[in-house]
Amino acid sequence: MSSQRSWARKAAVIAATTATAFSMGACGSDSASADGSVMKIGITQGVPGDLLTVVAENEGFFDKRGVNVELMPPSLTTALSAAVISNDITVGTMVPGTLWPAIDKGACAKALGSTLGNTMDVIAQPGTEIAGDPTDPNTTMASIKGKTIGVTSRGSGMELWITQLLNDAGLDPAKDVTFVGVGAPATAIQAFKAKQVDVLYYGPTMTEQLPESEVVRVTDIIGKPGNALSSLVQGYPSASCNTIEQRPNDLLNYCKAMWDTYDFAQDPKNAAAMGKWMSELIGVSPAGGPAAWDALKSTYLPMTITQESWEAQAELAGSPAPVAPDFASSVYEPCTGGDPR
Repeated sequence: MSSQRSWARKAAVIAATTATAFSMGACGSDSASADGSVMKIGITQGVPGDLLTVVAENEGFFDKRGVNVELMPPSLTTALSAAVISNDITVGTMVPGTLWPAIDKGACAKALGSTLGNTMDVIAQPGTEIAGDPTDPNTTMASIKGKTIGVTSRGSGMELWITQLLNDAGLDPAKDVTFVGVGAPATAIQAFKAKQVDVLYYGPTMTEQLPESEVVRVTDIIGKPGNALSSLVQGYPSASCNTIEQRPNDLLNYCKAMWDTYDFAQDPKNAAAMGKWMSELIGVSPAGGPAAWDALKSTYLPMTITQESWEAQAELAGSPAPVAPDFASSVYEPCTGGDPR
């Protein structure tokens, strides 16, 4: 266990990774460490996806399971997904849009579990007329026809997910709207306030800088069923096949610790702790973290991955939708098949 328990002193910002990061065949290198050595766990700061990993470390669940963990050393500059494949880190969260192409290109990696579902809503500039019920985006998305929509970057997950909402509402995303890359939440909010875009992605981690009183809500679907993003799994903690082969005990204990953490997170008496670690992870005020946790707690998923949920990501992973890699050979069943404790 690292002597520095504070997330702020241990985390590093990891660059987003694209499929072009991979130029590998078969499994990764032979450099994976043996069972019992330090597990380097990649963490991305500023977004809520890796919250349960941060909680597992700081609330002692990795210690409880005998897992020696270091959260993403600052010296590591390799792109996260490539680092997983090459065994530079032991476990890192990979989105389908990077994990699946890596597997298709011959890299050997497996998903160890799920992270969280949809955390995104859509908002519009004040004064925008939105018809319909925001909890049913099929009735509201038509109101943004002809608008410019701010997304993190062109071709990003945000664009793909909003595209799916538009498709389900009967619009043509290539003709009826214009997507504009506005970056991560901080720059996206600036662009929205400067009226550089008409519409923007939006989530609970953005409300401190952009309160709901300053926007018009187009959707209200976070944690709700019955919409195009209900089945979304944003990412999978993943490891290379080489790591899995060399560290089966560590990986199983890692998964047990993550199940312990999920149970901790779902217990209402731990809401204050979850809010605290959310604040540190996403970089908001001590009051903003608990509010974000309260809004997002229903989106966090147990580690289980089913074949149905795996294949459901295809439409949300690329355009045109890719074919999901073979389920049985792409997930680590001891972790994903159910509670291993």
